[in-house]
Amino acid sequence: MVSGRLIVCANPSRPNELLCLFTALELPVSEIVEIYGLRWNVETDLRSLKRTVGLHQLSSKSVDMVEKELLLATAAYNLVRAVMCLAARRANIAPRQLSFSFVQAVVEAAMPGLDHAATGAEYERRLDRMLRYAARGKLPTRAHQRCYPREVWGRGDHFPRRTRTPVDGEA
Repeated sequence: MVSGRLIVCANPSRPNELLCLFTALELPVSEIVEIYGLRWNVETDLRSLKRTVGLHQLSSKSVDMVEKELLLATAAYNLVRAVMCLAARRANIAPRQLSFSFVQAVVEAAMPGLDHAATGAEYERRLDRMLRYAARGKLPTRAHQRCYPREVWGRGDHFPRRTRTPVDGEA
């Protein structure tokens, strides 16, 4: 048996929908709804790790190499998030207003130049340029909420198997 409480309230982002949450926390309802809203950030971060950074399919076979692959992908993800924070601070916007994949592309393009900077001043100049470019990757502001619920798309139908047509003279 699991003990807890069921919270049913209006969805803050869609007032005509009900939000049903089960929790064992003893916090006020408003705080629990707020915490649940933060879950969206976790979901998008996991998507970025899996798809954009490439953790959706690991290519390593040994345990040691899988560990290294996970560590490097996580380090790459954290590097992009750090650049997003710095770029957002300079542009006076929230880091989550920047596109992860856009900033990742900027970081990948800027890395060779940062590696080959001859002086500290040149490095700072190139870093500043990278942050300016990263700040340009602002996500669009949606004027309206979706008029339809968000859904998972199906994989689509597969083509039927091709049947062999007999060539002239074959039975």
